[in-house]
Amino acid sequence: MRPTARSLAFAAALALGVAAAPAASAGPVQDPIPIGPNTYFYGLVNGQAADAVIQVACPGPVGPSSTGHPLYGQTAEVRSVVPPVSTLYGYTGSAAKQIDAGLTLPTSVTADPPIVFGSFFAPAKIPTTWVVPCGGSTTMTFVPLSTSSTARSYTLKVSFVNIAT
Repeated sequence: MRPTARSLAFAAALALGVAAAPAASAGPVQDPIPIGPNTYFYGLVNGQAADAVIQVACPGPVGPSSTGHPLYGQTAEVRSVVPPVSTLYGYTGSAAKQIDAGLTLPTSVTADPPIVFGSFFAPAKIPTTWVVPCGGSTTMTFVPLSTSSTARSYTLKVSFVNIAT
């Protein structure tokens, strides 16, 4: 290879390496970790651990007792936490191998079945079959199962926002 061609090849390779560098420096992605005993955790809704919102489709006139369904593509997730931690977090206790998440709702609406997690860092879809209020707020509780005397649930405040208004 002639010196000029070699220099051009080196410059092209260097330019490609520099162009690829930003992609290589993207934020880390956490692989799922199986849920197991003696692990602290917290829950998220749509990526939020505070001020979480579930968007709801409520067609037509909406009143205080109106209900609708969560929009498709929304998620809930559980993430593990490395000690030392505060008592604000949930704890799987000595026996848990899964965590179930559900909403605390009035009896006129249903959020069944619960969302079942077998791994941390593995978002799951919020079911569009749930019937939820068109507005207001409640809590989503993340419950370790199988339970034990040391297990502790985690509760997250969730607001409902009607996208049709």
